[in-house]
Parts: sequence; structure tokens; C-alpha cells
Amino acid sequence: MAIQFSSQLTKLRESNNLSQSQLAKQLNVSRQAVSKLENGTALPDIVRLVEIAQLLNVSLDELVLAKEPITSQSSISKMIDAHLKESSRQNSWRRQPITNVWEFLARYWWVIIALVAIIASMFGINSNLF
Repeated sequence: MAIQFSSQLTKLRESNNLSQSQLAKQLNVSRQAVSKLENGTALPDIVRLVEIAQLLNVSLDELVLAKEPITSQSSISKMIDAHLKESSRQNSWRRQPITNVWEFLARYWWVIIALVAIIASMFGINSNLF
């Protein structure tokens, strides 16, 4: 298990568009301290390590061991929401309001025929017509 903290710190800092000075300011350390961490000449204590991971929005495994991030529950929820939104957009034609009688008849002609057949049977009208 190789510790890749220094290279990961540089990569993650840059992917978050932070300079060494900006990261140092957020951690309340000097820019030189961040530089030493990135060069591998110093390692942070556990409290500082957790703080760095939180600032860069990554897990400790990703920060220290360069492991791929595990999909979190919030990421899964976001993917499901995006899928539902896309699916509802694609099926939106089904939910459009009926604007005139002809559209209604075109969509629901089978309901009208069924109602006519039921009414006809209630009044004893000869069903041979249907």
C-alpha cells in the first residue's frame, strides 16, 4: 500500500483551482508548509489530514492512497433525479392537456364505444349493431 499523499494533494488542489497560497490560507498555515507537503518533505498530522480532505471534498482514502472515490449516496440520488427528469421530459407528450374535442375523441374513442355499449345493454337495445 503506497502512500501517495504529496502527488494527490497537488492534483486535488489544482483540480479545485486553488493555489498553494489559497490552500495555505484556508488551512491557516504558510504557503511553504503546503509546498513541503506537496514535495513530500513533510507529512501532516491526522487532524490536518482530515481538514485537508474536507477542504478538497474527498475521502481520506482518495487523498492518501489515491483510491478512486466510492459513489456516495448523494451522488446516487443526483443520478436518479437526473434520470427521472430526463425520462419525464421525454414522456411529457403524455401529460399535455387536451385542447379540443377532436383530440379527446382521437385519444379516448374506445371509452366512448364502451360507454355506448354499456348504455345500450342497460336499455335493452339490440347489441347486434356492435
